[in-house]
Amino acid sequence: MKVQNIFIALAIAATAMLTSCVTKEKYNEAQALASKYYDDARNCNEQLESANVKNRELTDELERLKAAKQKIESDTTNLSRELKRVQEDCARMQEQNMNLLEKLRTSKSKEEVQALMAEMQDLQSKLVKREDALFQAERELADKQKELEEKNKKISELDELIKEKERKMQEIKDKIKNALASYGDDGIQVTTRGGRIYVSLDEQLLFQSGKWDVNKNGEAALRNLSDILAQHSDLNILVEGHTDNIPYGGSGNITDNWDLSVKRATAVVKILLQNSSVDPANITAAGRSQYCPVDSENTAAARQKNRRTEIILSPDIDEVLKLIDN
Repeated sequence: MKVQNIFIALAIAATAMLTSCVTKEKYNEAQALASKYYDDARNCNEQLESANVKNRELTDELERLKAAKQKIESDTTNLSRELKRVQEDCARMQEQNMNLLEKLRTSKSKEEVQALMAEMQDLQSKLVKREDALFQAERELADKQKELEEKNKKISELDELIKEKERKMQEIKDKIKNALASYGDDGIQVTTRGGRIYVSLDEQLLFQSGKWDVNKNGEAALRNLSDILAQHSDLNILVEGHTDNIPYGGSGNITDNWDLSVKRATAVVKILLQNSSVDPANITAAGRSQYCPVDSENTAAARQKNRRTEIILSPDIDEVLKLIDN
C-alpha cells in the first residue's frame, strides 16, 4: 500500500473538517478513524515487506546452493583427474624402481652399483612425495564428495518442500473453486500467481454501490470460503479492498475511496472470522483504493472489473527457511 497516498487523503479530510462546521465529537471520531487507517496501512506494508524479504532470501539461498554444488562438482572432477595422474606417476615410479633393483642385482662394478643406488634413493624420495600427494588428493576428493552429497541432499529437501507447498496450494485452489462453483465465473475468479492464490470477488457479489455492508449472497460465498481456510491454519490471508477511479460521493466518516476500500476489506474479514477455526492472527485487512487496477482503461467495463475484493492466500515458508538456516 502506498502510505503517502493515505497521508494526502487524510490531510484533505482533516482540512475539510477544520474549515466546516462539525461537532467536536464527529471531529474526534474522524481523527480516531484516520489514525486507525494509518496503523492498518503501516502494518500491512510491514507484513508485505516481510513476506517479500522471505521470498527473496529463499530464492537467493537456492541460487547460492546451486552455485556451490556446481563448484563442488567442478572441484571433484579436477581432483579425480589429479588423483588419476598421481596414481599413474606412482605406478610408473614403482616400475622404474623395480627396473633399478633388477639392474642392481646384475651389476658388477662398484661405480655402477653406487650410481644405481643414488638413482634409487632419488626415485624413492620422489615416490614418497607422490604417495603423500596421492593420499592428500584422495582425502580432498573424499571431503568434496561428502560435501557434494550434503549439498545434493539439502537441495533435494528444499525442492521437495517447495513442490509440496505447490501441491498443497493447488489442492487448496481446487477446493476453493469447487466450493464457489455455484456462484459462476462472472463474480468470482480464482487464480495463482507467484505461488499465491488470488480469490477475486466482484463488487456486485458482495456490496451495493458505495456501501460496505456485505449482502446475503456474498456472506454465503465467504462462509464457504472460510470453511476451507479453517482447514489450513498455516496460510497467511491478506484481504484487499479495491475501488474504481470515480471519487467517493458519500458523507460521514467515509470521505474517499481509501476509506471505502478499507471498510470493505474489514467487513469481509469480520465475516471470515465468524468461523472460529480461522485464526485472526493470520489475517490482514488492507485498502488499496483505486491504485491497483486490473484494467487501466477509463471505461465502464474497466471500472467494473476494478471494483473488487481480493483474498490473497500465501503459504507459510518458515519451514523452508529453517531448513536453509540448518
